[in-house]
Amino acid sequence: MSLVPAGPYALPGVKMPSWLVRFDKDGECTSPGTAAALIEKIRTGEYSNVLFYSHGWNTDFAAAVDQYGRFLRAFEAIVQQHPLPGFSPIFVGVTWPSVWMPSTPGPQMAAVDVEHKLSEADIFEKVLAEIAADISNENRTDFYELIDTGMLAREQALKLARMMSSIISRPPEEVDGATSEPIPEEGILKLVALMRSAEKGSGNEDIDIDHIGTIGGGAGPLVAASESWDPRDFVRLASLFQMKDRAGRVGSFGVAELLRNVLSAAQGGVHVFGHSFGAKVVLSALCALEPLPRQPSSLLLLQPAISHLSFAETVPGRTGSGGYRTALRLVKSPVFTTYSSMDFPLHNVFHLALRRPSDLGELQVGAAGEPPGRYAALGGYGPRGVEDRTQIDPIPDAGDDYPALAGYRIVALDGSDKRITSHGDVANSYIAWALRTQIARA
Repeated sequence: MSLVPAGPYALPGVKMPSWLVRFDKDGECTSPGTAAALIEKIRTGEYSNVLFYSHGWNTDFAAAVDQYGRFLRAFEAIVQQHPLPGFSPIFVGVTWPSVWMPSTPGPQMAAVDVEHKLSEADIFEKVLAEIAADISNENRTDFYELIDTGMLAREQALKLARMMSSIISRPPEEVDGATSEPIPEEGILKLVALMRSAEKGSGNEDIDIDHIGTIGGGAGPLVAASESWDPRDFVRLASLFQMKDRAGRVGSFGVAELLRNVLSAAQGGVHVFGHSFGAKVVLSALCALEPLPRQPSSLLLLQPAISHLSFAETVPGRTGSGGYRTALRLVKSPVFTTYSSMDFPLHNVFHLALRRPSDLGELQVGAAGEPPGRYAALGGYGPRGVEDRTQIDPIPDAGDDYPALAGYRIVALDGSDKRITSHGDVANSYIAWALRTQIARA
């Protein structure tokens, strides 16, 4: 019986050799043979460039394959129209378990929409199992009973919130000394109400988000004593925190090691990019404790689901700079980051849900409008607090020249003018042209 080769992985319609390296929820590589074969292949020197990509939230392996295929087909079409001399790339796609349960009904917050995606029931069972694994043994039976109850009365909702508080309040694991204060049950109810209000389109963008959304504050006007609660909303909120923390953990450990090995093996440029929470994966890999052997040639953040203050010199409300500010000096060329007011999850919801003290400025390792508060997302509003920053509005179309960017460390690309129309709209000609521009200039 012949063994299945470690790679490459055939992506439909994609010409460049593509390799997929899998990681589990703790950042452990689950395809070490593939990773080793990949490094040996890169070490041969037959490739001019390495494209290193991490997907984001709500993506299983099949959906990651679909997303990578669509992205690379769009990119190869751009390179065919605008050739790069001597360009012979190899693609490295990171996959990690990030399935999250989107809102039902209401706007979907999925990264991709593919025919083979998991059913709603399958997603719920998968997410529920991951949440339950973090619930203490003595509370697990009560947890399942509450989930199975249907709509919850207020006292039942408080009990469920109490069980999930350790997940939602969990400090980031990839930064030494980082802490988070426990979030009280009333604060969790408030987060659930705020997120549901925003997803239904009834959130008021003019209210003082940072005031009413303070997680340790009172119940606030959005939490009525007589209101009934859908337990699925609590599961979704806890899972969102899980995925965000997991992205940092996966990046800091397994992906960081893979990136170091790729940089050591490659003789040409290495171009790093990530979508949504995948931006957190690659940033955590770049900023891991063990230094990189050399600088990646470029970094492209696609609708990043991280704080808009991640690269700030100072962060209001805490001491020190943004948690990923060091990444700006770890890459040879200016960092490109996209954002769009049409990205509903990051423009309308992110700052309501992810509100732990450790989420401020991403202590974890304005064309789209001014950020509504300190917790706004980078992919919804663009970066703030960075002195050597410039903005390009709108993101250039294929064939349009980018301006000279000497002296800048981060470039904000605005896709609000129907150029990035949703959170998952990153496999398009505008994004492909941005990556091609980075490769050509590097």
